Amino acid sequence: MPAPPPPATQSSPALRVSAPVTDASTPPSVLAWILAAGVLRWALAHWVTGYALVDDAYIHLRYARNLAQHGAFEYNLGEAVFGVTSPLFALACAGLVRAVGALDGLLAPAVILLNLCAWSALAWLVARDTARGARGPVLATLLLAPVFVDNQLLGMESALFALLVFGAGRAALAGRTAIAACWFGPALVTRPEAVLLAPWLVHAALSAHGAAGALRSMRQARFLIPLLAPGSAWATYALLHFGSVVPQSLVAKSGWNNAHYDELFGPSAALLALPRLTFLPFVDHMPLDTQRAISFATLAAIVVVGATAMSSRDRAARFWFGFYATYLGFYLLGKGATEASWYAVPSSVALLLAARPALARAADGLRRWERPALVSWSLALGLSSVVLAHLRAPLLRTYWDGYGRCAVALAAEPRLAPYSAHRVVIGEIGVFGFASPHAVTDIGALVSPEVLPWKNAGASFVEVVQRSGASAFVISQRALDTNDYPSLACTAADEPERRWLERCELVASFLDKRAYFVPASLRLDRSAP
Repeated sequence: MPAPPPPATQSSPALRVSAPVTDASTPPSVLAWILAAGVLRWALAHWVTGYALVDDAYIHLRYARNLAQHGAFEYNLGEAVFGVTSPLFALACAGLVRAVGALDGLLAPAVILLNLCAWSALAWLVARDTARGARGPVLATLLLAPVFVDNQLLGMESALFALLVFGAGRAALAGRTAIAACWFGPALVTRPEAVLLAPWLVHAALSAHGAAGALRSMRQARFLIPLLAPGSAWATYALLHFGSVVPQSLVAKSGWNNAHYDELFGPSAALLALPRLTFLPFVDHMPLDTQRAISFATLAAIVVVGATAMSSRDRAARFWFGFYATYLGFYLLGKGATEASWYAVPSSVALLLAARPALARAADGLRRWERPALVSWSLALGLSSVVLAHLRAPLLRTYWDGYGRCAVALAAEPRLAPYSAHRVVIGEIGVFGFASPHAVTDIGALVSPEVLPWKNAGASFVEVVQRSGASAFVISQRALDTNDYPSLACTAADEPERRWLERCELVASFLDKRAYFVPASLRLDRSAP
């Protein structure tokens, strides 16, 4: 009697390499590691950054608070402008607002806790799918790398987006097309860049089921409903309420006639975009020679990881490297406008996942020194994250000590009551808008579409204040001294505008931020000598 054939996982190296790690192979120490890293990140938020979020996060929170407290998903009540790039995250924040009630002091910690939970869930799923040889360095990087730790503390949607994208890719690679749709549908309303994953999900489905099988599974209700329902529901609401499904922030940035962004596109800028989108978004703050060295080192690492992934039999590594290359190409074609560090999170996670075969080979070569090397790597990453948090904390606090206190001062100004009757012009609308009850005119045009044509026509800051009919404005002392306002032609275009500016009344001054009241009787007089 012939012996039965061996199991597929023993006869096929391809299946052995790409098969997911079972739950039983994930030791309890991994969970302990994930929890310990979460405690470290929470300690940084509590004792170092003081739960201060990045300025952009408070734009989501103002939308969330207005929805939770007033039933209006708007930045300025009564003005329907789609100014958030992550509707799902803003809706989740609205749930947090309802949970903490009127206690704004608990909202930022709640947002950070949401991010920590999402990232911990991501780490657990990654650990389950990573072979033992690569699991240590992958988890250490995922849990302790500065770019990942920093973004969980900033209060943006990066952690939620990374979790949803990985969940979709993981399910697709396992041939669970319907489950992939359950992850991918919400991802599409978390960040628009999720669409870049779509061709790779289709490719995974074709590889798993063949053309006929993939098409058959994609026609089923259990695939179509979770895939289309979140986006369709949001698109319907956005069209009815905002009149558009395109975020105004995207319109503002793509329609912004700013030479700064045009200059970003070039060979040197494209090379610099590699580390900015791959673990080192802070490279701009380093010396020029260091920037170049890091850029070339990043390029070399990408080549090694890509070559190893493509030559391996690990379908997951090829999948994630393909997504990484697509994401990178998208932003390079977008002229590399990636100053915000949260853009680097999805691409860095994807490259880390693609690097698992290379890391496994390196672990085989360092088996004797595996434990001390892992401990050293973890300590280096953890200390780097602590240092970065300490460096970031003063900047985060300056927004509250400057713009936040200006908002409180203007709210206490009796001439600016009632709040609904007065408007404030400002360039940084996050912290100020969250702390202010007033309507805001946004110099960046993220929530004020009327400003975009003024900017592109070369308007000055004074002209924007006048056209908006604002009763107050906030400006930095530097912009007053240099007559140079970011993204506008200037602060004041001529002598009459300078005289007008001088006649506005200073209400408050905190750090280098100045809050001014504009008297209703004040007029721009171009006839005076």
